[in-house]
Amino acid sequence: MAVSRWFFTLGWSGAAPLALAMAMAGCGHSTAEPKAKVETAPKPVPVTVALVEQRPVERTVEVVGTLNGWEDVTVGSKSQGRVLKVHHDMGDRVKPGELLVELDPVDANLAVQQAQRQLQAELAKLGLNDLPTTQFDVNAVPAVVQAKVALDRAKQNVARERSLNRRGAGAQQDLQNSENDEQGATAALANAVLTAQATLANSRATRAAVDVAMQAKTDTEIRAPIPYARPAGVTGEIEYAVAKRLVAEGEMLKQGDPVLQLVVENPLRLWTNVPERHSAEIQVGQAVRVKIASHAGSTFEGAVARINPSVDSVSRTFQVEVSVPNPRGLLRPGGFAKASILTDRSATASIVPIESVVKYAGVTKLFVVEEGKARSINVETGQEGLGWIEVVGDLPKSAEVVTTGQTQLADATAVTIRKPEVEATAPAVTSAKTPDPDESKK
Repeated sequence: MAVSRWFFTLGWSGAAPLALAMAMAGCGHSTAEPKAKVETAPKPVPVTVALVEQRPVERTVEVVGTLNGWEDVTVGSKSQGRVLKVHHDMGDRVKPGELLVELDPVDANLAVQQAQRQLQAELAKLGLNDLPTTQFDVNAVPAVVQAKVALDRAKQNVARERSLNRRGAGAQQDLQNSENDEQGATAALANAVLTAQATLANSRATRAAVDVAMQAKTDTEIRAPIPYARPAGVTGEIEYAVAKRLVAEGEMLKQGDPVLQLVVENPLRLWTNVPERHSAEIQVGQAVRVKIASHAGSTFEGAVARINPSVDSVSRTFQVEVSVPNPRGLLRPGGFAKASILTDRSATASIVPIESVVKYAGVTKLFVVEEGKARSINVETGQEGLGWIEVVGDLPKSAEVVTTGQTQLADATAVTIRKPEVEATAPAVTSAKTPDPDESKK
């Protein structure tokens, strides 16, 4: 209302120039608006890129486990007795068959002497000094020979009495007596043979008793066991290490009491549990790399020796045994170890720079540049090395992945590729020249 009043106050002649100026001002405002819109449009994001590489990698299954001795045995006493001497203690190295502990042999020696005397008494009945190694003829036993002689004499008497009786010169009673004597001599010979056979059997039983007594005497010397088979890959002599001493000198032992615990340190067995999903990948003979905390910079080579055919229904894992050579004794039985079971040496993987992978809110992805725009691809990471990482996903083999600037990107964001900045070398520092006072005077 005020404007119209002001318009009419000025009149047509005064208002016309003003209206024209206002129209020109309105036209000027409309032409400036598109220019502002162009200036506020998003600019392409500068990024650096790197090509996806295809490299051969080794596929491994990472596991942990416990190192155990190839043989871990607690040596016990086969006989009872008092400990006379302990020859080795914890930490000693002993060879198979080496003497470990001695028991008092007095009782064993007496038992051997008693059994030997009984054997001598039985052999004396047979007229022998020792048991024959071949089959023995009891007809040579003196008692049997004596019975045979008596039988022959009885037979001769019967023959003489029968001859006299046929000629009517002998009495019938004498013939019957001689025949009875012959029957008695025959029975005596059979009894002598049976007695000789029984004496021979008793001699052999007594000889076994002597052997038992001798073995009991031998058992008073407790020795390291002798393995029936040599571990695979071990060329030198097997050696035991004393892991624990369980007796003291003067102690009374019963049969079966433990005396020392021994362990074979080379090679060792690594027992580990592998998830069931890897059951088709693990095979006997596969190489295994073992690492322990006490030698962090070293890797020990082993091989899969045995695979348990059954799966634990609770943990859904199966047991794998790895043979680990330990010639220098750096590994300790009972220690904790990490292992990598090498399942494939010739696998091919997509490798990208490690800085190209973005992880956010549980999602792992990277960006590729296609026709000047960024596209995100969800991936899974695998093996990792110095400056690189393996990725698995719908990733083109010849793709260019964004290595810097990806935090500012989203799908379809325009990008411009720039070259990575090269660190400029510092210019050489030159010493300033001291002005000559004579020249300043000039």
